[in-house]
Amino acid sequence: MAPRAEPTGATYSRRPSLKEEERTALIGWQAVSVRVPDDWIMAAVGGDRKAGYLRLDDARMPRLQVKWSSGPIDLERRRAEYVKRLTVGKRKRPTGLEVNIEADVLSKRAKPKKEIATFAWRGSHCGMGVLWNCDVCRRALIAQVSWPMEQDGRETAQDVLESLEDHGIQGWDTWAVDGLAFLAPTTFELLGWKRMTRYLELRLAQQREQLKVARWGMVPLVLRGRSVEEWYETENSRRRDVVWRAQQAMIKGHEGVAAQGLRRGVLAGLRRRGRRLLKRPAGGDFAAQAWHCPASNRLHLIETVAGGGELLQGVVDSVICHQEA
Repeated sequence: MAPRAEPTGATYSRRPSLKEEERTALIGWQAVSVRVPDDWIMAAVGGDRKAGYLRLDDARMPRLQVKWSSGPIDLERRRAEYVKRLTVGKRKRPTGLEVNIEADVLSKRAKPKKEIATFAWRGSHCGMGVLWNCDVCRRALIAQVSWPMEQDGRETAQDVLESLEDHGIQGWDTWAVDGLAFLAPTTFELLGWKRMTRYLELRLAQQREQLKVARWGMVPLVLRGRSVEEWYETENSRRRDVVWRAQQAMIKGHEGVAAQGLRRGVLAGLRRRGRRLLKRPAGGDFAAQAWHCPASNRLHLIETVAGGGELLQGVVDSVICHQEA
């Protein structure tokens, strides 16, 4: 088993860790991260890092809604607008609705580098919300947690909002959907993603550097009796963008495969030749690692193009494929 390598140097700072907590799920999107009850799922996302939204639902109703934008914003004015939406609208609001703009939702101590305004309401359903301007990332964020009137969801709402963050740590952002969680450098932007019943894929990039993170469920149906190395070679046998070589490897204590190669094409060849002439390290044109975690019954794949070994190993090390001690 190869030793675990930490990203170093100017491009990638030291990578933090993702830790598991019982009965909670980690959600990460566009540098916004939060821990929520494990039955809340991502129901809607939109926008990008500059401005976007995220909504999480349980089986009954929307539970968490988050919006962010390049800040700062007028917190008092935005809070007044939210309160107005709760109390005035096209449809008649239920009687007995109470709104508190001085609610004790988050303390300044919990979020010391943020200018904060809070609100809460009680009616046909209840909720707590927070608005802030962040001194670190210069983004503004609005979030609210809702729960049915007959429940007491205040403690859960406070825990969720306290865990909410709007920027990465030490140059790495959290990306986490449906139990797949990993860290990627803050400078990488989302190119696209796929979400299907047994498959999840996120693709990110920074200039020519590309990162692909994928996960399969129901692994026996995917492998069909093959080893991970045999599966990888079959899946990539018709690939034309890179020339690669794979070998069996132990990754994160599991059966896996490691692949390395070169990109095809004239431009890629010229770049490699230029690096040799300038005596610069090639850094690896293409690299990938895949492994099967029996404990979670999941198959993971991390792939980089023009990203070098530091990026690949940093992302691989950040993935928690099963509950670890």
